[in-house]
Amino acid sequence: MKKIVYIASALVLVLTGCTEEYDLNDRGLSVEELPGYVAFDSPGTNVNPGPVDVTEDEGTLELNVEVPTGTLTTVTVNYSFSGTAVFGTDFIVDGATSAGGSLDIDLPTSPAVDGRPINDDIIVELLQDDVADGDKTLIVTLDSASNAEGALAVGRGGTDFLKSTTVNIIDID
Repeated sequence: MKKIVYIASALVLVLTGCTEEYDLNDRGLSVEELPGYVAFDSPGTNVNPGPVDVTEDEGTLELNVEVPTGTLTTVTVNYSFSGTAVFGTDFIVDGATSAGGSLDIDLPTSPAVDGRPINDDIIVELLQDDVADGDKTLIVTLDSASNAEGALAVGRGGTDFLKSTTVNIIDID
């Protein structure tokens, strides 16, 4: 009989303890929805991807761009090139020009099994020029992004974090 009383008492305490409303504003906290954005992928909590070092004969390099807040439609990301590397001599990106290009990030056809957000790659083809002309730097900057719902912020949370990445192309000639 004592067991039943103890169980009933515990049950009453649990059920009555869960009736209090929890209001964030009463505790000085607020929740703000993170705006949709695109950014370069960076593992862990890194806010800027470290420079990527490659040799000019490595073939291709994939620069991953992600939409961590999700989207309901294809996202078009416009990007630009800067640095000392010369488009057409040191590198090319299919469909781009020396100024830059765009990347369409489509919705995946199946759920992500790796837990990663919606993403796609800017594929940089490195060109060996057979000229001893020193190391070069390629900076790829995400300039703007949009989908059918409108503009998305660029950089983690709309900041400059993860908005650009640097590739050091090491001359091997």
